[in-house]
Amino acid sequence: MADDDEGEEKTQEPSAKRQEEAIEQGQVLTSRDLMVLVVLATGGIQLMMNGKYYFDELVGVFRQDLLFSEPIMRDLPLQTALSNAFSGVMIPFLMFAVPISIMLIATQYFFGGLHFVIGNAAPKFEKLDPMSGLGRIFGMNSVMEALKSLLKIGLIGAAGVWYVVDQIPIIVQMNVISFEKSLIATGALIVKTFMVLVAGAAVVAFVDAFYQWRTFRDKMMMTRQEAKDEYKQAEGSPEVRAKIRQMQRESAERGSVVNLSDAQVVVTNPTHFAVALRYDFEDGTAPKVVAKGSDMVAEQIREKARELDLPVLSYPLLARAIYFTSAIGQEIHTELYRAVATVLSYVFQAGTEAPQPEIEVPESMQFDTSGRKLEGRNV
Repeated sequence: MADDDEGEEKTQEPSAKRQEEAIEQGQVLTSRDLMVLVVLATGGIQLMMNGKYYFDELVGVFRQDLLFSEPIMRDLPLQTALSNAFSGVMIPFLMFAVPISIMLIATQYFFGGLHFVIGNAAPKFEKLDPMSGLGRIFGMNSVMEALKSLLKIGLIGAAGVWYVVDQIPIIVQMNVISFEKSLIATGALIVKTFMVLVAGAAVVAFVDAFYQWRTFRDKMMMTRQEAKDEYKQAEGSPEVRAKIRQMQRESAERGSVVNLSDAQVVVTNPTHFAVALRYDFEDGTAPKVVAKGSDMVAEQIREKARELDLPVLSYPLLARAIYFTSAIGQEIHTELYRAVATVLSYVFQAGTEAPQPEIEVPESMQFDTSGRKLEGRNV
């Protein structure tokens, strides 16, 4: 079976249980290249929109707060001076970092979902083993990741170099223009070069995101046998479920014996099955099953009926028909009305002193002791 499973194609969608187990093991869909692209793009947009603000703030910190002449003249403690400098740096830093963090969280949420597993944060001491560490470094996965990184750097770097080479005539002209124009041209060149690099990183990121999604999906897919095994593990084998249902049914049947005092007649198999019936003259509804049971429970019903002096009549086909088609507390099946009416009429009018009448059970209501349909006959 194991060999068959290994060659079986994975065609089943991953179950919720499989996805939960993957998350617990730290297997979450993500793409590092996509996250790098988000950082570069968000950071680049901020620099283009607020670059002058960040530059002025940081330069102001270095010009004022880090010059110790002012703290000395104002007799400020060194701790206060450093705190002021730190505060001046933190405000622009937070304004720059918070949007990037928000975009990273949003990207991961829409791409692979946000999952935090405490166990993944626990220290893994097996990684301290130098031999296993060397195995990870020189393993095939590490080699492939290194080759992928070199390829990505080469592609993005080639795009950047191509753009800079294409802009060489503009760069050469900077020597003959004014300093102010040269500074503006340099800034524009840097921004455009950065955007070319971001475009290259975007291509790499989208390719990697698709690759990671496809790889993760293929890994999570299940074979038919795996789906069946998981279902059996979650729900239990059919044999176990059948045994549980049988035990539950027997428990309900045993509990129904205590209600036998409400019954008016007991119909038996005569040994394997017993059902107790009651007809309410005031309501005028169909007869209801007060108690029913098989084997030991049927014997308890017969013994209790004798103690209560209830009539016990042997109608095997009718007893099995009621047992297999009606639950405790429910009305009997409509196709059994005529047969049960004959029995109740005999009990109420003749008082069981006259000979038992013959009844006819419809063919569709005839069962053997296992609950399988039988051909109809008169009893």
